[in-house]
Amino acid sequence: MGNDIHNNMDEESTFYPKIDAPSPLVDNRTIPSQQLTILEALPYPAWIKNRRAEYLYANKAYADLVGIPVNAIKGRTDRQLFPKFIQDQLIDSDALVFHNKATIELDNIYLHSTATDTYWLSKSPLKNNCGHVTGIIGLMKLSPTLQVNGSTYSELATHAIKHSNEAIIIADTGFKITLVNPAFIRITGFSANEIIGAPASIINANWLAPEFMESIKHQLHYHGYWEGETWNRKKDGQLYNEKIKISVIRSSDGKISHYMGQFTDNTEQKQTQDKLEFLAFHDALTGLANRALFLDRVSQSIQQSNRNNTRCAVIYLDLNDFKPLNDTYGHPFGDKVLIHAANTIKEAVRKVDTVSRQGGDEFAVLLEEVGSVESVVVVAQKIITSLRHTFVIDNIKVNLGASAGISVYPEHGDDADKLISNSDKAMYAAKSLGGNGYYLYK
Repeated sequence: MGNDIHNNMDEESTFYPKIDAPSPLVDNRTIPSQQLTILEALPYPAWIKNRRAEYLYANKAYADLVGIPVNAIKGRTDRQLFPKFIQDQLIDSDALVFHNKATIELDNIYLHSTATDTYWLSKSPLKNNCGHVTGIIGLMKLSPTLQVNGSTYSELATHAIKHSNEAIIIADTGFKITLVNPAFIRITGFSANEIIGAPASIINANWLAPEFMESIKHQLHYHGYWEGETWNRKKDGQLYNEKIKISVIRSSDGKISHYMGQFTDNTEQKQTQDKLEFLAFHDALTGLANRALFLDRVSQSIQQSNRNNTRCAVIYLDLNDFKPLNDTYGHPFGDKVLIHAANTIKEAVRKVDTVSRQGGDEFAVLLEEVGSVESVVVVAQKIITSLRHTFVIDNIKVNLGASAGISVYPEHGDDADKLISNSDKAMYAAKSLGGNGYYLYK
């Protein structure tokens, strides 16, 4: 390669700069005409790039393959010409050539997100008289048809779709369903006869909702791919959670011809995840908020009270005579007593209030936006009275009581930790006075 082309390659420039607009085009006349003639005559796509990864030259075979005119290729980079999944393949291999200063070969490269054809690439460094790499020359050709045990790529692809555990659905550009696989039928309950030719909305009305389509069209246009999670209904109306991926299928001229959706029934995993998230912030026995969630709720309530110039309050409760019951009748019986107590406390307060189990036989209640200290005292008395009612568990009559400590924001603490701590101290003061009563923090 002559010196002319090297004069158009910036030896000292940074590889892959941020590009806001195409660089000035480079005239083909700066490349020796003999070499241009050879590259143009090749039946294979070929191109030349400078050190900034800008195309100095691309032959007609390359332009036809990628579906972009030659004049639109020159002066631009792969980042400006291709969706991300193609960029990653091409840019990474360019970087290897510059780093290793040697030819690299790649096989099974896809130029479309759902293409069946793959390509072999060869990229070689262009060096100046000093041995510095100033550019890349690339060549590409179609990979040989894949043969595995006598099966062609097409046969293997058909076999893979048929036996995939993922549901696969293919729709045309008007979102009419053209193909579904057995996994789709198994998961959704629809038969092939019911679904082929029908609009995609038959399985999910959200597919055609304008806001849904706009969000995925942007992704499909720029990346050829969209992925998300949603709840859907089977034919019998049963809800299920699905993880779905949508890809575009392009024709040989690069235009979108179909959409392919792939999804799995993720219901069991989703329910397990939701359960784990619930247990992270709730008491496993009673289902009430745990310490961490209660602390967060108190913090939020204080912020809201501060904004609205109102009060909030914490009532800290300890069950009287629980330990003798637990020791006499055993832990399973004691658990039932705690569940009964939790439900009794919940019924004595409003739905906007938070009831938590702090551990053992201790509970705490957050009262939101209370009008006065007196109104908090009334709620504490109501809870104590409700807990003192005799109830029966396993044919055994149970009598409980409770001691309650009260702290009110802003009078008794200006943050969550202090407000809870002071209500706990007040509860012990109530116990020291004989129990079955309340004590207001002072």
